[in-house]
This record gives sequence, C-alpha cells and structure tokens, in this order.
Amino acid sequence: MKRYFKLPIVAIGIAAFLISCGSQNPYLSKGKELIKSDKRRKEERAAQQFKLAIQHEQDNAEAHYLLGYYDSELFYADATPDKMSASIEERGKHMFQAYQNDKRKYLEILVFETLRNREPDVQNAALDALKRIYQQADRKKLLNALKKAIKSKDNRDRHDAQWVLASLGRDHPEEIVPILIDLLDHKRRETRLNVIKALGAIGDKSAIPLLVEVVNSGAAKWQRDREDPEIRGLAVEALGKIGGTAVEQLVEIVENKGSSMRVDAIQALEQLGDERAVKPLLEVLSEQGNREVVVNF
Repeated sequence: MKRYFKLPIVAIGIAAFLISCGSQNPYLSKGKELIKSDKRRKEERAAQQFKLAIQHEQDNAEAHYLLGYYDSELFYADATPDKMSASIEERGKHMFQAYQNDKRKYLEILVFETLRNREPDVQNAALDALKRIYQQADRKKLLNALKKAIKSKDNRDRHDAQWVLASLGRDHPEEIVPILIDLLDHKRRETRLNVIKALGAIGDKSAIPLLVEVVNSGAAKWQRDREDPEIRGLAVEALGKIGGTAVEQLVEIVENKGSSMRVDAIQALEQLGDERAVKPLLEVLSEQGNREVVVNF
C-alpha cells in the first residue's frame, strides 16, 4: 500500500549526523553542504552531487542513502531517463544499497528514522528498501527491528512498524500473521491496537479465531480479562475487512443483543454487503428498543 505523493518540502530531520562533513568523497561533501545551505533548488543540486559521488565511489553507503532520500521525479522533465531513475522503486534500490554496504547502521536508520519523514515518497522508498531486505537479505534482523518498533513507547515507531508489517503481511501472511498474533498478549495497549490494525489490513483468514476471541473478551467475568473497548472495536472492524468466513462471526455478534460491539458488527456487515448478513440485519430493524440503529443495504 503506497502513501501517495505531495509536493516535497525539505525534511532535514533524518539522522542529522549523516549531513556532517569530513567525507573523503568530494561530491558527497558538496551534496551535504548544499543540503545544509539556503540555496535555491538545493535538494535537486544535491541529488546530482550524490549521483556523482556514487560514480566516484560505487560502494559509498551514505551517498546511496542520501540519493534515495532526496532525489525526486519533480526535478526532471517527463519521460526522461533521469525522471525514471528518481522513481520510488529506484530510490528504494539506493536505500537498499546503503543497507547492503552498512547493514547495522542503515537498518536502524530506515526503521526508526526514514519512515518518520512527512513525505509519502520518502516513506514509500523506505518501504521499498525494507521489502528488499525482507526478500533478499537478513529477514530475521528486519523482523526483530520491526517487533522492537511496534513494542516501543514511541507512538510513531509503533505506527510505522504496523504499516510495514501490514505491507509485508499482504505478500507473506504465513510468516507475518503468526508474529502479530503472538503480540496480541503484549502488555502495552497501544502495541495491541496496532497489531489489530495490521491484521485487518493484511486480511488473512487465519487471524479470525484470535480476533473473535478479542471481541468476546468483553463478556469475561473479570475486568483484567476484558480487552480495551477500542481494541475490541478495531477487532470487529478487522473481521469486516477480512470478510469471507468472518461474516459468520460478525453475524453472531449482531445476534447477541448484549454485546457492546453489536453496532460495530452491524457497520462491518453493511460495508461487506454479504447476502448472509441480510436476515440478521432485517431482524435488527424489527427490534423494539430505545437505541436507534440505522441499517443501509
């Protein structure tokens, strides 16, 4: 899932230490000086310097990373080779190359720094690089970094990890979904919340039993065994996104008049438009009670 493009603004909050001087590569040094300056079109001019730096020194991790970070299709005329070289995919390749040349440093930067950028193109380039790490490099270390991030006290770390795990999970549910399910017992509420979001975004049926369990925890005898209402609501929403066999579980929630998640389940069934939901929704409409429920077919 891509985050779509908007006009770039300079976001120099990336690992600021990368822009320090002292490199032996003159083109890299010039590019970093441009980024720190107040000159016109400095990002565009810096990107050209980073390209020269790579020609001068092909294995320079920092030059690859900064080119992936700062290059933009807006710098070039339509249908030119340079414009194509600034695509999300090509920028992701440069970030991946930076990782290849300095794995420990750039895995941390990609997961905990680059994803924080406000520009969708930078975020998507980082996602592209992380997918390449998953597919071509050290999958275990990447997943450990993402698990660390989704368990973090920092809200942005959790959010970014959820986004990346969901994207990986759509292509590799057999590995990512079990990791997320294991995290449903994590002590931090916000971690569990992001796990549910990721499971819903992935949409894999193997998550249905655990999501139902989360929803039904609201009826537990002891307060400590009841999941947070917001998380239970997100679990219902996730079931709606999964659809298919999850419709039966949603219908059961709707038929349980004592369920606090009943309205959420109704809304999820409405969005699915599954014919199996017609009868229970009609029965809701015929109920007598003080609460007004609007059902749209």
